[in-house]
Amino acid sequence: MLLAIHGLGSDSGAMRAYLEGAVPAGVRVLAPDLRAHGASRLIGGPDDFALEAMAAEVADEVARHADGTPLSILGVSLGSAIAASIARSGRFPLDRVALVRPAFTDEPLPANLAVFPVIGRLLEAYRPQRALAELHRSGAWRAIAHESLANAHALEAQLTQPRAVERRIRLLEIPRNSAYRLGELRIAAPTVVLASHRDPVHPLHVAEAWRAELACRMLVSPARDDGEAAMFAWFQQQLGSFLVGVR
Repeated sequence: MLLAIHGLGSDSGAMRAYLEGAVPAGVRVLAPDLRAHGASRLIGGPDDFALEAMAAEVADEVARHADGTPLSILGVSLGSAIAASIARSGRFPLDRVALVRPAFTDEPLPANLAVFPVIGRLLEAYRPQRALAELHRSGAWRAIAHESLANAHALEAQLTQPRAVERRIRLLEIPRNSAYRLGELRIAAPTVVLASHRDPVHPLHVAEAWRAELACRMLVSPARDDGEAAMFAWFQQQLGSFLVGVR
């Protein structure tokens, strides 16, 4: 079984862009919506958005669907941090783990995630259209746009999604998590880190830190600004190669 975990402010449907054509025939894919994302009706308080709590919820979902075969895990952004937590928990036999565009580090609220609490506070203070205008004026958004307009514009969806205001706590609390402690990030299964050029929310130095901690391979995709279709085609190709033989 393949567990596919989406990123912050995204949903399970976004995983299709990474997995289309990449999953071997007959492999069952479990792609849950995280708390306060997608079709999930759960919101809750700050403690519910601790990384360990979110990972435990996903792991409980896996346990309900487990069929005894080793688990393969794919996580994107926040999903990478959750994937690593589940992989290290010992709850499931592992096959392989793919960590795509990791964004969380060994410190809470790293600079690359600072834009998310900004968006959360804007959702609290303004209607969506005014919030969007204020986002464009913020230093956090402008710093991202200076490096990558494509990634900056992708962040705008955080303001316009259904129930964005109601779910703003996810943007305020989740970036406060650290993903690992230095020297303790070990996964007992073949692991790969997939990153992207010119992605200030998921910067290469963060992916390189994960690669160094895990002592695993890292591959780097074309930049989103050079063509989103080409970027996702690259991810599909690399994940297709990595997932050969998954049961």
